[in-house]
Parts: sequence; structure tokens; C-alpha cells
Amino acid sequence: MTAAENTITMTKQEDDVPFVDIQTKEEVEEDDDDFEDPSTSRKTVVVPVTPTVIKKEEHVFSPELLKQYYSRLFPYDFIYQWLSYNDASSSQQIFSRREFSFTIEPFPGEEIYIRYQSFSNEMELREAIMKRQPHKIDIGAVFNHPPKDKNTVHNFTTVQRELVFDIDLTDYDEIRNCGCTGAKICPKCWTFMNMAVKVIDAGLKEDFGFEKVTWFYSGRRGVHAWVSDESARMLSNEARSAIANYFEVSRPTPKKKPCEGKPSKIPGVFYPDLVSFVSYIRSRR
Repeated sequence: MTAAENTITMTKQEDDVPFVDIQTKEEVEEDDDDFEDPSTSRKTVVVPVTPTVIKKEEHVFSPELLKQYYSRLFPYDFIYQWLSYNDASSSQQIFSRREFSFTIEPFPGEEIYIRYQSFSNEMELREAIMKRQPHKIDIGAVFNHPPKDKNTVHNFTTVQRELVFDIDLTDYDEIRNCGCTGAKICPKCWTFMNMAVKVIDAGLKEDFGFEKVTWFYSGRRGVHAWVSDESARMLSNEARSAIANYFEVSRPTPKKKPCEGKPSKIPGVFYPDLVSFVSYIRSRR
């Protein structure tokens, strides 16, 4: 795991032209590191729309089902309360300075990524989502000014970011012996996610003293942990890297490819914290 700052793209605004910072799918893929970084605050909200199966591994996205989901099921009130931290004195200020990013598909197969969206309240968020019908919503950092006004202010910068961990089952491909690889999962290999959640949750709360740790299913092959304590949101990049490194286990690179024969062995001598993690897992099996 590594740490990095959120990328801020500055674009000149033409006179009398509303600003919208748009990135293509290819440009977003170039910035993939931002989304896998445990220090980044950007978080994907997965839209659970049931696809229509045409043939194996090929699906058709239903705009009508997406519209129904956003109009009837999307938890606007929960999102607003969660990201405002229930602080009546400053909730609107925090929420209005939070960046949201939308990925939309105006035409089949053509994705457009729109950054620096911000909203004053829950109603504005609802109206924007209903209008755009995004296929993906990314939750970003809190800035010193509303992100939608970034081209009209000076010294536009991040002031708060949740501490986020992104754990994928692909990180365990080397030791998955159930036959699953990539995004494929089963109850047997999901045990690794269960153990990871128990270890990191306990470490964040007992060793670092954090209290507001929330876990989310990523929608495909893993889980995300969001640490929302104010002390976590104010951490420097160096502190975020140190916390991520605390949970990292270094071991030799295997000579064989993942799932070929026996996995490489973990050294028999553990450092003290890893010993405590192993004991914790065994006590809760």
C-alpha cells in the first residue's frame, strides 16, 4: 500500500462559459493509482443495478433500471448525514466543500468523467444525480472552497480527507487455492477478506485509537474501510503512509505464478505485531 495526494487538475475557464472538468475513460485509467491508494479519500459508490444477461460474460446496462434506482432506492439522506458528520454547526460547510465526481455514459460505450462537483445540501445532490444519471459516483476530499468554484478562487487546496483502505482479493491470488482468480470470488476465498477486515478493524481501533471505522463491499472483488474520525481526516501524507505500512506484510516473491502448485511460504519468524494479529484471528475462527 502507498500514499499519495488527490490530483487537482487546473483548467483555464473561458469567459462566460460554465466550467466542467471532464476526463475521458482513458485519462481516468492513467490515474488509477489515486483510486487504489489507502490515503486517498476518493471512494466509489457502486450502483447495484441488475444486468440483463445476453451471453456468458456479456451484459447490457439498463438505463431505465438505473433511473428507478436513483429515484426510489438511492440513500441520499444517508450519504448527506454521513458526509456531514451530524455536526449541526458545520455540516453544511463540510458537505458543500466536498468533491463529488460522476462517470456518465451519454452514448453506449462512451464514458465521460466529470470532476469537481459540489452541492450545498441533500436536495442539490439528488437533483444533480437524477439529471446526470451517473454510472459511477466518486466521493472526494473536502476543500477550502466549494470545488464547483475552484476556477474563481485562489489557493484551492484540500483540507480534509478520510483515511481509506482498499483491499482486493486479487492481492491474495498467490495463496488462493480454490480456483478463483481476478474478480471471481467464492465463499472459500472470501475468508481472506473476512480475516483482513478483522485484523485491520482491530488494529485501527485498538492500536491507533480510531472509533469511526466503516466497512463497505467494493462491488466486485474486495472491501473498503473508511476512517472518519476528525484526527484521521487531518492526517498528513507521511502519517497515512505510516499507518498503511503498519499493516503491510513483506515476504519473498514466489518463483511460481499464482495458483500454480504450492504457494510460497511465509517466514516462520514474525515481528510482534504480526504475532498479535495471528493470535487475534485464531481466537475468532
